[in-house]
Amino acid sequence: MSKLDMALSRLDAAMARLDSAVEDSSSRGYQDRDLLQTELAVLRQTYTLLQTEARLVSDRLDDVIGRMHTVTEGA
Repeated sequence: MSKLDMALSRLDAAMARLDSAVEDSSSRGYQDRDLLQTELAVLRQTYTLLQTEARLVSDRLDDVIGRMHTVTEGA
């Protein structure tokens, strides 16, 4: 498993814990439930953006590494 995959896996687990915390607070009737749900929505959007960026960077790095191998093999 690559470092990117491990990081994304940890991020998935963190998001699941946040979802669970919001659900727990909702079931307990906390007054700040709306605030928590708003913050969670923002975190989900940020997570989605970061996940997309991480995959893009990973793909670009793979391309660069592939080109470097091609150049060094031809030298």
